[in-house]
Parts: sequence; C-alpha cells; structure tokens
Amino acid sequence: MLLAALVAWPLVARGQGESPAELSEVVIVERDVAVEVWVRLRRPAKYQAELIDSPWRLVLDLEDTAYRWSVRPQLVGVDPVRELRGSQYRKGVARLVIELQRKVEYVVEQDREGLRIVLPLAVLLDEQRHAYIFDPATRQVRRYAVGDAVGKSVVETIGEWSVVLKTPTGRVELRVDETKPSAPQPRR
Repeated sequence: MLLAALVAWPLVARGQGESPAELSEVVIVERDVAVEVWVRLRRPAKYQAELIDSPWRLVLDLEDTAYRWSVRPQLVGVDPVRELRGSQYRKGVARLVIELQRKVEYVVEQDREGLRIVLPLAVLLDEQRHAYIFDPATRQVRRYAVGDAVGKSVVETIGEWSVVLKTPTGRVELRVDETKPSAPQPRR
C-alpha cells in the first residue's frame, strides 16, 4: 500500500496525472500580409518568447514540454524566416528558434492545436499616407494607398504607425518598421 502511494505521488505533484505537452510539428504558412509559423502542441503550454539580435532570431521556450520534432535545422528561405531549429533545452523545457533574415515585429497566439507566430511583412509610411509594403513573393517594396489591393487583401486604413488590411478571413494590422524610405536621388 505504501509503495503504491509513493509511485502515484509524482503524478499528483505534476497536476492530476497530466503528462507534459509535446512539441511535435512546426509548419511555415505563407499569407498575403504575413508569414505564420504554426507550432503543434499536444496540449496548451506556458511559453516565453524573446527577440534576439546577431543574427536576428525569435526564441520560444515552452515550459513542461517535451521536444518531439526534427533534430536537424530546417532551412526555410521564406522571408523573413531563414531557418527553424529546436531541441530539448533542459528537462521540461522545449526550445524553438526561428532564425530571421531581419528584425521583425511578431505576435504569438495560442489556440487548441498549439501556437501560431505571426510575422507581418515590413511596412513603411511617407508624408502623403502611402504605405510601402515589402512583398516576399516578388522581393519588392511597393507603394499602396487606401483601397489598393495587396494580394487578396485591401488596404483599409493607413495610420501614423500602422496599416490595416481587410483580408478574406478578417482584419490584419501591420506595424511600421523603424526604417524610412530614402528620398529619391536626383538624376545627373
């Protein structure tokens, strides 16, 4: 009887027999206005996210999570993501590293299947309220005004620090990058 109680104690201490979450899959999804990184988890997990430079990378540490995905780095090459890699950082903490080609804003959303990391495309504004949005498909920056189509989306508003796009699945807000477009150089 005493032996059974000692064996069952660690399961109760963890949380009523709850096993750790499992990071089992990471997928890149390209959208018109953003790149999304989907992280499949067996159950919700607490996480910490940090953007680090040299090189730019987004590091996610997932608590009480077992790492069950690729042991080799996955080259992606979809701007702004360069590479995905991960490991069992330490006991009970799985780490996912999203190496980036440049500094980007990001949003981490949690749903029933795991995490979704949204990396909006770069946005720049000028004095006439045009938005300069980088299109990774064409690898070009284009100028847009309210009402212009961006892929399957439409520019709804251009604010001082953000642009709102109306997409088929809802609205998406893009925030201004720190860099400004350079002034055109006069022809000689």
